Amino acid sequence: MKIALLPNITREKAKDITLEICSWLDRYGAEYACLSDIFEEFKTVANMKPMAFSELLPWCDVVICVGGDGSVLNAGKQTVDYKKPILAINAGRLAFMAGLESNELELLKKLIDGEYTIDRRMLIDVRVTRNGKVIAEENCINDVVLARGTHMKITDIDVDCDGKRSNTYRADGVIVATPTGSSAYSLSAGGPIINPSMEAIVVTPICPQSLFARSTVFSAENKIDIYCDENSSNTDLYLSFDGSTAVSVDKNDRIEICKSEKTAEFIRIKNEAFFEILNNKLAGK
Repeated sequence: MKIALLPNITREKAKDITLEICSWLDRYGAEYACLSDIFEEFKTVANMKPMAFSELLPWCDVVICVGGDGSVLNAGKQTVDYKKPILAINAGRLAFMAGLESNELELLKKLIDGEYTIDRRMLIDVRVTRNGKVIAEENCINDVVLARGTHMKITDIDVDCDGKRSNTYRADGVIVATPTGSSAYSLSAGGPIINPSMEAIVVTPICPQSLFARSTVFSAENKIDIYCDENSSNTDLYLSFDGSTAVSVDKNDRIEICKSEKTAEFIRIKNEAFFEILNNKLAGK
């Protein structure tokens, strides 16, 4: 088996965990490589191969990502076009998406022996248009968030479903999440937990003014549009994609969201149910 190692070396423990992974992979007879720009960190590893990104993903059979959930999201977006499954190994804190913890690396033998399952996760396509022109476009595994910028004013945000008004939220912003993202920021904002084996889109207001403003769960086949209401006094808004890149949004911009044709594939080695993982992580076990 050929394995691409994508560690987030800015994480305190990620380098040491990756070195231990290499030791186990040597024991199990797997080939492995990392990106050339981080090879200096692993030059003492005899069997480590440095490769450019354009070579690494076509070469490998699977990807091992070492980091927290942010690292996994980044790796997932990098690899989705190559259809390479990812095994996430926790070097962060909660890491809901981790397939293994750092003290479970002996289970890598199951990866090499093919004793694992694949979780296919729905993505959403997000497009921002301004005066009929596309100014930003992304795939998101977790969520897209429209929220206020430096001004502290509340914002009126309209939500349309298939071209018809669904809600107008007076809030600090809205989160549009996939089932995978329903246990992230959306959950913290009071949204429902959706099993990631399902396909749906959940819209959750952030700190809404009304006591009756709640999340709405839409079908994955619905097309969702969000935009600043014409009567809103606050137009200082930003749109972030999976908590990383962000763009400034003007009052007349339109944000179009729909189910993506792409899916992200995550390797599951342990026989744990989603809600078992969730409860254990939230309980700090």
